[in-house]
Amino acid sequence: MNDHPPSPQAGVEPGQGEKPGMPRWVKVFVIVAVVLLVVVVIGLLTGQLGPGGPHGPGRHLGARSNATPASAQQQNTGNVGGPAAASEASRTIEVTLLDTMSFEPASINVSAGETVTFAVTNAGRDVHEFTLGDAAMHQEHAQAMAHIPAGVTHSFPNSLTLQPGETKRLTWRFGDAALEFACHERGHYEAGMRGQVMVI
Repeated sequence: MNDHPPSPQAGVEPGQGEKPGMPRWVKVFVIVAVVLLVVVVIGLLTGQLGPGGPHGPGRHLGARSNATPASAQQQNTGNVGGPAAASEASRTIEVTLLDTMSFEPASINVSAGETVTFAVTNAGRDVHEFTLGDAAMHQEHAQAMAHIPAGVTHSFPNSLTLQPGETKRLTWRFGDAALEFACHERGHYEAGMRGQVMVI
């Protein structure tokens, strides 16, 4: 009868071999996947990835508007308009974003060809957004927002992200198309956070 425990195999540490470690190819795969994920997230946040190319004025405005800012821009007709210099604005409209998923005011009247500066204030405790556009622009923006983490700040000529208590300005020269302003932070648009710009 042998009272001594069996000796470990030569070259094998005690306890080794009982629970196999993660194979090297799995480790390499995980590292590659993490690197690719980081590249995709950075691309989405900087607007270089996503359907149709960069997320921003080139995507939203496209051929539907004249996006040349300042006085070089002629009156827009038959389109949504485009960004303009603040010095071109004939008036400033104050807009307040509320945690009740609403804007104050909920409806704004402008004239075709008029340039307006929106002074937008987030009076709530949640991050909110002020995005101006027609139905197609809002659909594109909502699709892009689905890939951006909630609350991540982004600003484009037709869109502002506002942290609680923050005020930002957006200047727009209107065409003759009625537009909508809305918040596309997760679930806000669906909860009714949108308003109308009527061109008269």
